[in-house]
Amino acid sequence: MNPRDGSLQKKTSFYYPLLLLPGQKRRAMEALYRFCWAADEISDGKDALPLKKKKLTQFQIKLKHCFAGKAQDPLFKDLQETIHFYQLSQEPLSRILKGVERDLKPLRFTTFRELHRYALQVAGGPGLASMEIFGFKDKAHRVYAENLGVFLQLVNIVRDFKEDKAMGRQYLPTEDFKRFHLNPDSVEAGHSHWKPFVEFQLDRAWTFLEKARRALTLHQRGALMTAESIAAVYVKLHQKLRHNPHRILRERTALSPADKLLSVVGSAGRCALWKMADQ
Repeated sequence: MNPRDGSLQKKTSFYYPLLLLPGQKRRAMEALYRFCWAADEISDGKDALPLKKKKLTQFQIKLKHCFAGKAQDPLFKDLQETIHFYQLSQEPLSRILKGVERDLKPLRFTTFRELHRYALQVAGGPGLASMEIFGFKDKAHRVYAENLGVFLQLVNIVRDFKEDKAMGRQYLPTEDFKRFHLNPDSVEAGHSHWKPFVEFQLDRAWTFLEKARRALTLHQRGALMTAESIAAVYVKLHQKLRHNPHRILRERTALSPADKLLSVVGSAGRCALWKMADQ
């Protein structure tokens, strides 16, 4: 996504799933993810820490202005329209900025508990806001959204281990590296312990996908064609990472447009069948 013009580009994992939405909801989702991308730019940028903190504070103020109906610049005006039309809650969006705040400076998670809390912020927040755009605010759909968000984030973190380390971020817990007798600062492709380490991370990620799926009936999941299609794209990425874990340390693992499109088409078909079967 280009946070400056709000366009969702084909290289993102969300491009094809969002095409399944009617125009108004698709624009609302683009406004939400434009907000997320712009927030990420603050933490990922090359500015000094004091300036990053200042920018994030201004961002937080602008978000409050959205909920008060006083947005000024285009990005937040679009978000304000989405907030008021779909009656979005403030807490999920504030969660996102708490996660961004943790990324302002180098970090190293010691335990999975820390990583899980972070994932609930940066991925659970957008998941909950998305669910409200889709029209659901009940507990079961919140459980689905949070756990699906954690699954997506954990898969991203495994894929991006090398890039994140270069930015001074070690999201995968130190306790896990110790368990597999790995040094996160010097692990190299081909290390015999790296494959079981990655499999452990991916297996744990999968448990959150299963939690999400158990939260709803098949008929309910069938009504969430976009969310299910995003999940399907990440299931494909999960499979690719598991097939070649050593590639993570050499280059970025990516899905082709065909991989993404086939995943979305297959998921959309399953959702249609789930909905028809319950009629």
